Amino acid sequence: MIKFRPWVGDRYSSAPFGKRVLVLGESHYCADPAREAVPGITRSVIADLFDPDSVHEPYKNTYTKFIKALTGKFGELSVADKELAWNGVAFYNFVQVAMTGPRTAPTAEEFRMSDGAFFEVLRELRPEKVIAWGHRLYDELPDGGGKALEPVEGCDVWEYRLPFGKVEVLKMVHPSAGYSPEYWHGVIRKFIIT
Repeated sequence: MIKFRPWVGDRYSSAPFGKRVLVLGESHYCADPAREAVPGITRSVIADLFDPDSVHEPYKNTYTKFIKALTGKFGELSVADKELAWNGVAFYNFVQVAMTGPRTAPTAEEFRMSDGAFFEVLRELRPEKVIAWGHRLYDELPDGGGKALEPVEGCDVWEYRLPFGKVEVLKMVHPSAGYSPEYWHGVIRKFIIT
């Protein structure tokens, strides 16, 4: 069962980046899970990224670096740029339990408890391409009868064959640190067009 509903941009179904793209994060961090870990948390986090009245917090840099890589706009992004980009994709955090501290890793059990919800999201959204944020997340994804494909620019790619079609998943470093939007733009573009 999906606990944290995905963000689905207004233009997601029209595939403005060439394919329907699901961006896959690992987990939410909540200082007060009883109050904050609600079904709409993912949608609130993404909508806050392009709210002109929202205070800039350091975690937002992760999302901005990724959008720069996705769009190829490497300078300062306006609120309108961010809104346009996020409305072209879907975003979902895989682990359906909130972490209680920053940089806290989900347990193997928390990953496995989230497998069913992940496949439910894939069935609902029918993405063609999934970009997994982080090696740990990618390595913990269920195999689901899938298979490894040829790497893209040296980056692993996994394929799920589902009743509605195939879904390819790219293994990407997490955009929180040590992330080059310029480099990853090339990888992402090649992944999406193949």
